[in-house]
Amino acid sequence: MTDRKLLTDAINLTMHGKYKEAEQIYKNLLENDADDYMLLSAIGLFYVSTKSYYEAKKYLKRASEINPSLGTISALGFAYYENGEFEEAAKILTDVLKYGENPDIYDKIIMSYFKLNQFKLAVKYSEIMYEKYPHETASVANMVKALTQSGKLFEAEKLCVGYLKEHNDSGALWIHLGFLKELIYSDDKQACKCFKIASDLGHFEAIYNMAVSYQKQGDYENAEINYKKMLEINPDDKEALTSYGMCLLKQKKFQEGYELYFKRDKSALDKNLNNKWTPNQAFEKTVMVISDQGYGDHINFARYLPFLKAKTEKVIVTVRKQLRELFENNYPDLKFISYEEINPEIQSIRITDLPYALGMDFNNIPFGEGYLKAPIANIKSNKLKVGLCWEAGGAGIRTMINRTVHVKNFDPIFNLENIQLYSFQVDDTFNGNEIYKDKLINLAKDFKSFEDTAEAVNAMDLIVTVDTSVAHLSGALGKKTLLLLPYVTDWRWFDDTKTTPWYNSVEIFKQVDPISWEKPIEDIICKINEYCL
Repeated sequence: MTDRKLLTDAINLTMHGKYKEAEQIYKNLLENDADDYMLLSAIGLFYVSTKSYYEAKKYLKRASEINPSLGTISALGFAYYENGEFEEAAKILTDVLKYGENPDIYDKIIMSYFKLNQFKLAVKYSEIMYEKYPHETASVANMVKALTQSGKLFEAEKLCVGYLKEHNDSGALWIHLGFLKELIYSDDKQACKCFKIASDLGHFEAIYNMAVSYQKQGDYENAEINYKKMLEINPDDKEALTSYGMCLLKQKKFQEGYELYFKRDKSALDKNLNNKWTPNQAFEKTVMVISDQGYGDHINFARYLPFLKAKTEKVIVTVRKQLRELFENNYPDLKFISYEEINPEIQSIRITDLPYALGMDFNNIPFGEGYLKAPIANIKSNKLKVGLCWEAGGAGIRTMINRTVHVKNFDPIFNLENIQLYSFQVDDTFNGNEIYKDKLINLAKDFKSFEDTAEAVNAMDLIVTVDTSVAHLSGALGKKTLLLLPYVTDWRWFDDTKTTPWYNSVEIFKQVDPISWEKPIEDIICKINEYCL
């Protein structure tokens, strides 16, 4: 039987940071009783405290098999969460609710689902947690986040402000309030003040948000200062590394930017890859390109595939099925496969890292005139044919809202009599295809792949679009494109306001302030009228 006094001594040593002494006691105790679930659980928690999550999971799993209790199983779920295994953490912690519950369990379930981008489940458990624990700070913070994710921004702001009136020392809520100031009012200065309060309260993640806010204001100097502060605290923070890299890339600091951007979190696709390209490494005879991030990135960076092919014997490209036909038709000398067909032993590289690997900086962006071809769809009209896309998605609410234009902003275009409008909007949150069905022919409902979309783009006289995959597809096809960009643009558009080195056929119409789309849409109407002359 385990010596309870020694076990207590080991726990006390752990609490005082004397890990080596504690670990030795645990090992000695295990030699005498390897099946004591209390001992196994204590050892598991010891390894959680030392961030040795592999060991923690091993002992906590064994303890929960012997005695499946609330404490042991929830600790196992926490270990998976802290190790970044969010899917397994969510599964374990939702299962443990049959044994009992507490706010920490719900909090980790919710955070796991948010990390997995399973927003419906995150919202569901946020609502349950808030109903059960309405006075817990974590409960309120999760509910604010859930309301924000659901687009109920004013409800989120009301709940956040109300709670802060009574608990103004909640750094997490100040961060959420700053985020809401961005989303609702596009007020980055007020957002920055909220993040500063949170930072002063000791929430170091607020420093990251301050950096983002400064970057959005075009204050790159202060943005870089705060990114550096964040990385001093946590040098391996993938989000900070990525955002700092993008900040530098937006300023066309190619080498510095890519050195950081290359370190972004790639775990979703890289966990089973055993032969990943690293900087300054030579290409092997066969190279597998992993098409990462969104469809727009796949299309934009596909221009570099021929240059990679010139440096090696065989190029295999993993690609989503919606793009496969279009790419196969344009690059017949390359092999395209699904993600399920990946060979982990072949040297692999991300498609968005190709310019970095090939040493082709932003002064050498190839194929600005276009590089994709497709047949022309049979779409006839006596009027100017204008394709329209108003909504972006797939990159998180902060970016999505920034890049999306509410369809009602296009009313002045819908009222033009000398054009025929065609919808390229597939995911139609604003229901524009239905609202404007008398003025808009919905082509998107019949799109089954980007080959279909490309054929429809080729049939247009003009494309009007926000920053989404349609913009990249239209530019890659060399189609005249009027691109609506927000006041704060994605790094790929740099700080350009009229034209872009990526696509010669794309003309930029950028917000002059972060609130209104009136001026760029007025300018687009003038441009459309020029085409009608």
